[in-house]
Amino acid sequence: MLTNIYVFIVCIYNNYNSIFIITFALNSRMEEENKIQEDNQEEYKNQETDFYESKPKSFISDKPLLKNFLLASITLPLLFFIYLKFLDIYTLHDRYVIVPDYSGYKLAQLDSISDKNKLRYVIIDSISDLNQPKGIVINQEPKPKTKVKKKRRIYLTVTETNTSIVQFPDVYDLTLRQALRKIEIVGLKVGKLEYRSDIATNKILDFNVNGISIYANQEILKGTVVNLVVGRGLSDEYVIVPDLIDLNRVAAHIVLKTSSLNIGTEFYDENVVDSSNAVIYKQTPPHDNQNQLKLGSTIDIFFKNP
Repeated sequence: MLTNIYVFIVCIYNNYNSIFIITFALNSRMEEENKIQEDNQEEYKNQETDFYESKPKSFISDKPLLKNFLLASITLPLLFFIYLKFLDIYTLHDRYVIVPDYSGYKLAQLDSISDKNKLRYVIIDSISDLNQPKGIVINQEPKPKTKVKKKRRIYLTVTETNTSIVQFPDVYDLTLRQALRKIEIVGLKVGKLEYRSDIATNKILDFNVNGISIYANQEILKGTVVNLVVGRGLSDEYVIVPDLIDLNRVAAHIVLKTSSLNIGTEFYDENVVDSSNAVIYKQTPPHDNQNQLKLGSTIDIFFKNP
């Protein structure tokens, strides 16, 4: 019995040694393979590093100046675009209103219509008109439906509210200079000069108000604008363009009429508040001893603050 037990123990011991030896051998083999694998990976990494280090650099990465230039060429236009957008918002660029038609409105209504349309107005002239009610707008600049910036000044001409009656003087066959003096003395205004071919040069041939003929000593409203028809001789006659720079409206009107010319379109800078004090800084056509116009031609004038 004891012998059998001893044999059994010896067998178990021998088997245990065999298992230990086999396990040790397997572990050794696995450690060897792992080391080989680690060596291979290390060698691969070294080869990869050598490959990238030996690889030639790209054209752009090798030239930092060019790289910065390309970056700036993309960034600067973008920044400029953002700046323009900001400027548009800050200056209210392209924000405009449509000019309403002031014609026919009474003086008491001008504040209301201007505030409603975010505009301002300046009355630059008042005239007498037999065919219009007193104290209403009969002309404006800029014209209705024009696009302008907010707070733009609109220049208005109105009919006079307080008028008196005067007699139109007899200016027939007088020279233009004589007629101008007599008409203005009685409180009337000279409007357009119309020239016709006639043997008499610069003599008054006819006169009218808004195209309606009037006669000497006819009673009309003070301040009425009278148009004169003047003879220009039998041949076309020219006059030198006068110098209107730094003159106010009244002085320019006198110079043009005595030169047998007419005022064309009047333009006022936006900052002009009192048109009676505004002075001319530009005229079209400009003054030049070589510039000549036919009698009765017009000159456009531009006003600014003195």
